[in-house]
Amino acid sequence: MLIALAATVTVVLVAGSLLAIHTQSTGYRSATTAGYVALADRSGQASSATGARLAKLMTDAPSLTNAAFPNTARGVLQQGLDAAVLDTQVQARQARNLASPPPQGDLSSQFTRVMELRASATEALRTTIDQLLGMQPLPGAGEPSSAATAAQDTLISADQASSELAAEGRSFELADAGFRAWRASAAALHPPARLHASVWVPAPVAEAPLGSASLGATAAALASSSALVPFHHLVITAVGLSPPAVPTGGVGTVSTSCVDPASTVPGATPTVVPPTTTLSALVSVTNCGNVPERGVTVSVTVAVADPVGTTPPPAGLRGGRVPAVVVLASGSSSAPTLGPLPVGAGHRYLLTVAVSLPAGQQDPAGSTQQFLVEVTG
Repeated sequence: MLIALAATVTVVLVAGSLLAIHTQSTGYRSATTAGYVALADRSGQASSATGARLAKLMTDAPSLTNAAFPNTARGVLQQGLDAAVLDTQVQARQARNLASPPPQGDLSSQFTRVMELRASATEALRTTIDQLLGMQPLPGAGEPSSAATAAQDTLISADQASSELAAEGRSFELADAGFRAWRASAAALHPPARLHASVWVPAPVAEAPLGSASLGATAAALASSSALVPFHHLVITAVGLSPPAVPTGGVGTVSTSCVDPASTVPGATPTVVPPTTTLSALVSVTNCGNVPERGVTVSVTVAVADPVGTTPPPAGLRGGRVPAVVVLASGSSSAPTLGPLPVGAGHRYLLTVAVSLPAGQQDPAGSTQQFLVEVTG
């Protein structure tokens, strides 16, 4: 009987202690949940703003126009998609990090699932559009320009893009439903938590830009947009000589731009350089088009151009050709390293800088630059 009495007392004491702990921790748990909800509410509102920007981008995309370089329609669309992907990834990461210490119930996992679904659907949306139009995400901060300059190798049809975009729209709708359920869970707490709505696909859903119906119909409009058609234009925007021309030896540099580019041709008066056994060119080539270019060959050719009757230079001093291969994102420039070529004193040479043109480039303006160079004897 004594043992039974002791056991009973022990159970009562333990139960009482647990009840006291639970009672005393209620305020702590409520405060923790309130703090979590306040932070999550801010993240939800940031997500709403991201969705509104993405919705406007998708509404405007088929009618985008090519403004002054480099604000091309494809550039504006890619930048908008990249920004939406980055924002949603940040918001999903914030959602995962907010749950320490954890709030009451299933609030944390519900909210995280919504943010992660929006992030994954946004990234899928970008991939679909990039594969439809042959675009590529732009390099991120600190990344080399070659990290994201190759155009999409696998293009998809407008029909396939329509199916994928519709599926991504359904994911946005599902995320909205998940957020509504999360708000209801928060409102059912004691005390209830009051939260703002976070909606990417507002009613009427059939007309919402990020809804499955509208996104599915956007594929054909994007594919038929004249401003989103790939435009190729490589230009040699600057050339200098090494060694540089002497002050009275004529023009030793050339520069042009993406706006009305021009190719120089040598005149009768040569550019004079000081005595040297090698001649090289310092070259800058720019992608003035709206698509990335890879495998671009930039070359310098030096050929003897003495007046008729002049004794030619020795065989080892007759110039030659040196190439370099570069990758260029839309709007970017590259200054490839092009080695020197052998020349002889007292002779004239025609120096030609050229860039290989992509198959779609119609305008060759600015793709070559030339100098008639005389090496001082």
